[in-house]
Amino acid sequence: MAATRRQHKNQKESAWVPPLQRDPGPWNRLLLNWLATLAIIMVFGLVMLYSASYTTGYLRMGDSLHYIKQQAICMAIGIGCMVVMSYVDHRFLRWASKPLYWVVLAMLAVTLTFAPLNGCRRWIRLGGLTLQTSEVAKFEMILLSSHLAASAPQIGRFSPSLREKIKPKDWLFIRIVRQLIVPVLPLVPVVLLLFLEPHMSGILLTTAIVGTILMLTGCGGVLTWCGATAAALLLKPALTLVESIGYLQDRLNTWSDDLEALNDQTKQSLYAIGSGGLKGLGLGNSVEKQLWLPESTNDFIFSVVCEELGFIGAVLIIVLFILLIAQGLMIAYKAENQFCTMVGIGIMAQIAWQVFCNIAVVTNTIPNTGISLPFFSSGGTSLILLLAEMGVMVNIGRNGERAAQQRAAAHAQRQAAKAQRDAELKDRTINLDDARRARNKL
Repeated sequence: MAATRRQHKNQKESAWVPPLQRDPGPWNRLLLNWLATLAIIMVFGLVMLYSASYTTGYLRMGDSLHYIKQQAICMAIGIGCMVVMSYVDHRFLRWASKPLYWVVLAMLAVTLTFAPLNGCRRWIRLGGLTLQTSEVAKFEMILLSSHLAASAPQIGRFSPSLREKIKPKDWLFIRIVRQLIVPVLPLVPVVLLLFLEPHMSGILLTTAIVGTILMLTGCGGVLTWCGATAAALLLKPALTLVESIGYLQDRLNTWSDDLEALNDQTKQSLYAIGSGGLKGLGLGNSVEKQLWLPESTNDFIFSVVCEELGFIGAVLIIVLFILLIAQGLMIAYKAENQFCTMVGIGIMAQIAWQVFCNIAVVTNTIPNTGISLPFFSSGGTSLILLLAEMGVMVNIGRNGERAAQQRAAAHAQRQAAKAQRDAELKDRTINLDDARRARNKL
C-alpha cells in the first residue's frame, strides 16, 4: 500500500503542468542574501573581464570594449532568462526533462556535423551565433538524473518496521538499480557523444555533477561513496589510456612540476600569479594580459585576477564562491520536495566543480582542461545558461519558503485544534472531590 502511494505521488509530480507560476512563493532572507552574493560576483566578474580584455580587444578586434560589450549583452539576456525561469514551475521542468533529453542528444549529434575548430567539434554555428551544446547537456542531465533518482524508493524514509521487512535482494535492487543505474544510464549516450567531439572537460564536469547529486542525496547509500572513491583512485591510471587522443595527450605531457617542461600557457599563468604577490599590481596593471597569456579573457582570467589583485583578491573571489555555493545548498535542502533538492544540489555542484577545476588548472594543480570560471570568463552560452539556472534556484527557494509556511500554518492549526479538544475534554471531566462535596451538601 505504501509503495502504491509513493508510485502515485511520483506519477502526479512528473505529470504535465502549466509552465509558469503566477506566484511561486514569498521571498525569505536566505534567498535574498544568496541573490546579493550572486550580484556581487557578477559585478566583480564584469570589472575583471574588462580589465583583462581591453588590451586584447583593442589589438585583435580594434575595439577595447569588444569583449565587455558582448559579455554585458549576454548578461542582460541571461538576467532576462533568469527572471523567466524563476517563474517556471519546477513540476513542468520535471515533466519536460524526458523529452528535453532527446532534444539534447540530437543537438550533440548535430554538433558533430560542423567543421572542427582547433581540432574539436563543440559548437553549433548559425550565422554569427554559436551554441556550445555541452552547456545545455549539463543542465539537462541535472534535471533528468534528479527526476529519475527522486522517483526511486528512498529506503531511509521507510518506517523501521517496513525496513525490517525488506529482503537483501530487494535492498540491493533498490540501492543499485533504482537509485544508481537508472539515474546514471542516460549519462552514457551523452558521454559517448561528448567523447566524439572530443570534449573531455565536458565529460568530466557532467559526470561529476551527476555523481555529486547522487552522493549528497544519499542515493545508493555507501555504495555510491565506494564507487566515487574507486573512480578517484582509477583516474590517474585511466589517463594513461588516452594516447589515441592527441590534444589530450599533449596536455598531459606538459603537466609537470618542472617549469621548463610546462606549456607556454601554464607557464605564463604561473608568472602572472607569482607577480601578483600579496596585494597585486593594481587593477588594470597586469603585464601578462598584454598578449603574453593566452585565453586571458576566458579560461585563464583568474591568473589576471591574481596578478592585479594579489593573494587577497584571489581569496576574496574564492570566499564569495564558497558563500554562494553554501547558501545555494541551504536553499536546496529547504526545498519543497526531493526533486527540487536534487536540482538545487546539481546546479550548485556545477558552479563548485567549474570553480575548482578552473583554479586548479591555472595553478597547475591539474592538467589544462579548458574549463571557464563562472560569471568571470567571457562566453555567451555559458553565462546565459548559468543565469537561467540561477532562475531555477530562485523558483526552488520561493516554492520551498511557501511550502515551509504552509507546513507551519498546518502545524499551528493542528496544535490549536488539539488545544481546543483538550479544553473541551477538561470541561467534560468530572472532578471527584467536587462531586463528593456536592453530594454531602445534599
